[in-house]
Amino acid sequence: MIDLMVSDWNGTILADTQLAVRSTNHEILAFGGQPLSRKKLINGIYFPINDFLIEQGCDPEALKDPKSAEIFHEFYNAGSSKCRTRSGVRKVLKYNSAHSIESLILSNHLKPEIETQLERLQLVEYFKTVLAHEKATDTSQGNNKVHRFAHYLEETRQDPKNALIIGDAPEDIGIGKEFGMVTVALTDGYYPTSKLRASNPDYLISNVGELVDILEEQSQ
Repeated sequence: MIDLMVSDWNGTILADTQLAVRSTNHEILAFGGQPLSRKKLINGIYFPINDFLIEQGCDPEALKDPKSAEIFHEFYNAGSSKCRTRSGVRKVLKYNSAHSIESLILSNHLKPEIETQLERLQLVEYFKTVLAHEKATDTSQGNNKVHRFAHYLEETRQDPKNALIIGDAPEDIGIGKEFGMVTVALTDGYYPTSKLRASNPDYLISNVGELVDILEEQSQ
């Protein structure tokens, strides 16, 4: 029985993949690298992001500046207010609310930015918990999703076997497998379907609304 849905933010709740691609290329150009097509970027990106940026020709010394990560977020924030939710998101959140399933965000993005967008999109009531970075400099150092979620489990004593995780990255599926959760990979986000399929999720879907059927199946 699922009583917790853990969701990635970028490319999963928020339909911002194209903006994220443009923002990453903006950052690459700002530090002397060569921008990539969307296909090449989503096939090649990895974390820590600074390692990826250096691989694209960015100046490693310039990237050491703590303010370097703000380049991405300043560009991203200028366009994020125009992003909508992924299709089916509201359907699932309403289902969760009606069936006492908690909805939680676990992200490598910035918590203040996520909270701003939740307010704009009128989704605050659906998410009691947002686990994400507090400041931009954290994002350049890699990600702490696993540690952040492990701490959450310890604090709440939530049984991860009663939880489902959905995301558009192999990382999300890996986290779910590490904790014994039901794993759902979402296509048409920041990572190619081939990589998602290779991560061996329990389910592979293209519309967030398909989660309702999965949640119903898991409740049987």
